[in-house]
Amino acid sequence: MSYSESYDVVIVGGGTAGLVLAARLSEDPSVQVLVVESGQDQLANPQVLTPAMWPMLSLPGSPLDWAFQTVPQEGLGNTVLTFPQGRLLGGSSGINSFLFTPTSQTNVDAWAHLGNKGWDFDTFSAAVKKSYTFHPPSGPTQGDGPLQLAAHVSEPEGMWTTAWIDALDTLGFPLNDPFSGRVCGPFPHPESVYPATKQRCFSANAYLGPARDRANLTVLTETNVTKILFSKGGSDASSGDKIAEGIQVTTKDGETRLFGARREVILAAGTINSPRLLELSGVGDAALLESLGIETVVNNPHVGENLQNHVYTGVVFSVPDDVPTLDPFFRQEPQAMKAAMEAYAKFTGPLGSSSIIASAQLPFPGIQTDEGKQDLDQLVGKHLATSAAVPPQAPTTPAFAASHESYVRSVLSSPTDASANYIIGPAFTAFEDPNPFYRAPGNHITVAVMLAHPLSRGSVHITSASPNNAGNNTGLAVNPRYLSHPLDLEVLARHVRFAEQAIGRAEPLARHFKPGQAERERFGDLEKAKEYVQKTAKGSHHYTGTCSMMPREMGGVVDEELKVYGVANLRVCDASIVPIEPRVNTQAVVYGVAEMGARLIKESLWPGQA
Repeated sequence: MSYSESYDVVIVGGGTAGLVLAARLSEDPSVQVLVVESGQDQLANPQVLTPAMWPMLSLPGSPLDWAFQTVPQEGLGNTVLTFPQGRLLGGSSGINSFLFTPTSQTNVDAWAHLGNKGWDFDTFSAAVKKSYTFHPPSGPTQGDGPLQLAAHVSEPEGMWTTAWIDALDTLGFPLNDPFSGRVCGPFPHPESVYPATKQRCFSANAYLGPARDRANLTVLTETNVTKILFSKGGSDASSGDKIAEGIQVTTKDGETRLFGARREVILAAGTINSPRLLELSGVGDAALLESLGIETVVNNPHVGENLQNHVYTGVVFSVPDDVPTLDPFFRQEPQAMKAAMEAYAKFTGPLGSSSIIASAQLPFPGIQTDEGKQDLDQLVGKHLATSAAVPPQAPTTPAFAASHESYVRSVLSSPTDASANYIIGPAFTAFEDPNPFYRAPGNHITVAVMLAHPLSRGSVHITSASPNNAGNNTGLAVNPRYLSHPLDLEVLARHVRFAEQAIGRAEPLARHFKPGQAERERFGDLEKAKEYVQKTAKGSHHYTGTCSMMPREMGGVVDEELKVYGVANLRVCDASIVPIEPRVNTQAVVYGVAEMGARLIKESLWPGQA
């Protein structure tokens, strides 16, 4: 096979993980690295760099978003939902909200307990810490990694953050350290924002920026990878594994080119595109591939399975007109916008933040009481002990299903582990309006509630063999199967009720609400809370699991070194390898996965370089 050019390492995807890998692997000038990204270079785009603009980056028709869509979701009234994913250098770290919250120790240890040696919490936490430098409002900086983190301290956000933390403290949940791995309580959000300029900090400027001029690093943008190429020789003589020889791409001019990989091909295309490219290249369920006319290279029916994502909804509280919120800013009222722009010129104000100002990671409501424990025991007995009698959540192995359920049960039963993540924002959120950008008149506070560890599992699979689909959002079926596991609905509904009846009444937060807000009983009836969840719940942008890291016989696609089973020199290094959904948003997790991957690759290919 004739290749245009060859490199030691070919990285498919210049997103969050791909650019970490590119920067770390090209530190050795003798290693030739190629990165191929489908999207554009947007490092000079003020919309990308201005933090508060992030909701606008995934609007319909945006060239920066793959804009995948789900199949109709039965658990949400057959609603079709969008699946945003970044299509630019930096990937989703360039378009999503940029909260940086590491996952819990118990979550990472659960990955290790699946059989992933070396992925214990201490090791993974060290990899995450290698990625960032945190600039707290007071005190010394923490860490010396490329990604810069800061906490937003402008007003009125600061007032609401303080009220939130003090209110949670009265409920028995004191202020926590979000980097500890043992969070059970509130904290202000670290955000990946340059502290001095209040511009977005993401993998494109933090990692790629300093490495861009290296002679051994080549970055191609607006180039679609359509196939991984395998040697016709068939397999590695020592292991019987296939050999990835290179990739086939289509340039922005429509030209087909082939690039060779002397050492490795690394898929870092994300939770949707990584399994898609595997299947288009012949790695996946043989029955599916053969039905589409694709020659099977490696038969692994687990490719594209185990898709997991957080579901969330929330409650909105009305606030008197004389209590400041960000509602006028989000309604784009002229005076508020003028004030915001003037503040941003001084590196402060709402334009410099995501406006998602603080969180609280909280346990199953009432688990500290006998009544709460009894409630949980009944739910577990109904929905886990008899899970074999309900329809399967997705094609998966009994061993993984049992491990997944065991972990979630341990979280639910612990008074110090969190089964939901609560987020406060000082503005209205349209949970019940068909237009997600609707902004109601008046002032409001939103408390969003996100299920931390869903048991519902779905899939991503191609529906066409056409290589043209690799450059758009067609030719595949994305089915997260939200709320398909009955326990997810039960747990999220109880947390929504807790948000209304406990947090909504806690001082000093409640004193800022309009009279009567704290006394409302909309979700006093649990069935009404469940109906509300089914009507209003949406999917977060936290997709994982479709190339899961675990033993192949358990349902794995990659091993503990991120190598694809059945291929000697092909790895996946992105959110798709995470086998059990992280507790919160995935940004910190993906940086940790990428730093782990860079070290593993260096140790494997160039011993002594890690």
